Amino acid sequence: MRFYLETYGCTANRGNSEAFSDALIEKGHRPACLGEAELVIVNTCAVTERTERDMKKRLWELQGDRLVVAGCLPSAIPGSVREIRCREVRGILGRAAAEEMGEGLLPEMPKERRPPAAVRLTAVVNISEGCLGRCSYCIVRRARGSLYSRPVEEVTSEVESRLRRGAVEVLLASQDAAAYGLDRGSDLLKLLDAVAGITGDFRVRVGMMNPDLLAPIMEDLISSYEDPKVYKFLHLPVQSGSDRVLDEMNRGYTGRDFLDMAARFREAFPELTLYTDVIAGFPGETEEDFAATEDLIRKAEPDKVNVTMYSSRPGTDASSLGDMPSRFKKGRSRRMTRLWQEIAGRRNGRYLGETIVAQVTERGRRGTVMARGDNYRKIAVSEPLLLGSVHRFKIVRTTPFYLIGEAISRE
Repeated sequence: MRFYLETYGCTANRGNSEAFSDALIEKGHRPACLGEAELVIVNTCAVTERTERDMKKRLWELQGDRLVVAGCLPSAIPGSVREIRCREVRGILGRAAAEEMGEGLLPEMPKERRPPAAVRLTAVVNISEGCLGRCSYCIVRRARGSLYSRPVEEVTSEVESRLRRGAVEVLLASQDAAAYGLDRGSDLLKLLDAVAGITGDFRVRVGMMNPDLLAPIMEDLISSYEDPKVYKFLHLPVQSGSDRVLDEMNRGYTGRDFLDMAARFREAFPELTLYTDVIAGFPGETEEDFAATEDLIRKAEPDKVNVTMYSSRPGTDASSLGDMPSRFKKGRSRRMTRLWQEIAGRRNGRYLGETIVAQVTERGRRGTVMARGDNYRKIAVSEPLLLGSVHRFKIVRTTPFYLIGEAISRE
């Protein structure tokens, strides 16, 4: 059977879709374009109200006998898809979902008719599902449940399989990487050391880690980060610079905790790329609270800030709090976006004229390619270089979002 898979949301959702797609291909089914597909699967996201609206609009466009609705939206808010005409409604995707679906909807094809497995330079490997957090605004736990960590051996086996199929970059995805293993007597350190210890020439990116669970393992994790296979990249969400707001969010740390962790990683790895997340307009957030967030961002100097306007989600503790007018949230979101882009532009500007060794990992637009250096910084190149190849690039221009380089030699 020909299937078409559309994915929205976080890296973990992308990992779910890759595992699901690979399992279908192994059963003999093959991916196709939307127009030719006999089965259309949409892996949805429900993180904000706007995302939910966009998802439902897309599902209305695709509804019909070949549509399968899956992912966080039906898991977290089942009633939201009740009026969508579809073939089936499922929860979180993955290999298990493909096996269940295959029992009746997608029977296995004869082995001689099975297409080869998909080749992806970047492999998204989910290390866990769910989380231990109880953030007052978040619906993801409702969608994905409490923490379930995959065994180390299972993760490394998948990484090895993806490397054999041509991957050169592995993204370890989850809702909170720092929580990995806490439900099974293990931890992220053991997993990362096991993955980095796999034979081969590849790089590993650790996904988002919440500060409260990163704190106990930080020094040991920094030691693990010294492995040359591990990208010097840290995604550490702060959400607010106001301790009062952080307490209302039930985040379990202070703004100073965040700054100290970011500073410690930068001390260990001066070229570290730091990402963080900020919510603009949380209920009750005052101008003083938001000014504290701006001050924290100035001090931390992150390379990217994912800015989200607060959105009330059904069933969360914060949904009972009074929301503020959208014009205030939009104004604060714009202020934060201007601030982080100014900081990122300045930080990227330091690389102008420098030479960086990086690997080509993806195609860009209009014949360009993208490469990643040791710290996961993106380098845009206008030459049609071979995917997977490693080059020495001279940085000829910079933007707040990426560097622009020219290949001067092949490594």
